[in-house]
Amino acid sequence: MAPKHTGIWAQTLVEALRDRGISDQAIVGNTGIRLRPLAGDEPKIGFDDLALLFERAGEVTGDNLLGFHHAQGLDYRRGGLITYTGVSSPTVRTCLHNLARYQRISGDAIELSTTNLDDHGLIEWHFKVPRSLVRRQYVEFGGTAVVDIIRRLTNRRVTPQKVEFRHFRKTNLKPISQFFSCTVEYGSDENRITLKQADLDLPLRSADNQLYKLLRKFSEESLDTLCPEKPSIVIALEERVAANPGKSQDDVAKELGMSTRTLSRRLTEAGTTYFGVVEAYREAMAKSMLSGTEMQFTEVAYVLGYADASTFSTAFKRWMGKTPSQYREQNSQ
Repeated sequence: MAPKHTGIWAQTLVEALRDRGISDQAIVGNTGIRLRPLAGDEPKIGFDDLALLFERAGEVTGDNLLGFHHAQGLDYRRGGLITYTGVSSPTVRTCLHNLARYQRISGDAIELSTTNLDDHGLIEWHFKVPRSLVRRQYVEFGGTAVVDIIRRLTNRRVTPQKVEFRHFRKTNLKPISQFFSCTVEYGSDENRITLKQADLDLPLRSADNQLYKLLRKFSEESLDTLCPEKPSIVIALEERVAANPGKSQDDVAKELGMSTRTLSRRLTEAGTTYFGVVEAYREAMAKSMLSGTEMQFTEVAYVLGYADASTFSTAFKRWMGKTPSQYREQNSQ
């Protein structure tokens, strides 16, 4: 089953697009996304459709920074129980810890971690979906929203020490760096924001101790009703492939604590194969690196586990029907 996520932010995006005079037909295009489920008070959406909707919105508006722009000034109250629990917290630190703890209430696609928040000021997030799913706009939306809301709740221009994104970007860098007022790195191993310890202890203007206790109780009850999560074999495999795309199926099976035959069977049950997962990962990363960086083809080939640029070029042409140089020329971002 495809990971789900709250449809609230998809709902606000559709509303913003309609306000700009963009029709539903233009919003959807040929994506196959259905907008009707987003019309209710508790909209839900598959994360693949959510990410695709944000990417589509960027295309239909011609806004390469669509997610970044949509996140600023967002009405966080639309987020419901989770955000109300967060903003009633006493400090930035407790707010972030609560958002991470209760994120699962809104869906199972995103994992928000504050494990390294208290010691290193890190808030990290990743998506439990195949890396081949493009979600650049939504990643930038999320990272921008976190910092924007913290600034509004503290009435301070909180400046992160560093912001890191897993995706690549080589154009429109200045508006993002100006917003965060710090180093912004692309192509990182994780999406993360590093905050100063002093900023984590800033009090929130919206803090309400009595309301906070009540909302924590409701949030804990909601969390208790959720079923335990089971990691997807495809996601587990892709994490290994990301670390070493050239690794053999036998080696990966051993790392996952199973036989090669068991791994093959479980992948078949998931509707794919080892080769299919590796190829999908390589294709997605190749397109991202070619369009979002100036990396040489030999470097891209090396990162993706190919012996040389020629072997990579052959594979890329099989996927896309064009050479890496042709693709880069047509899809530079």
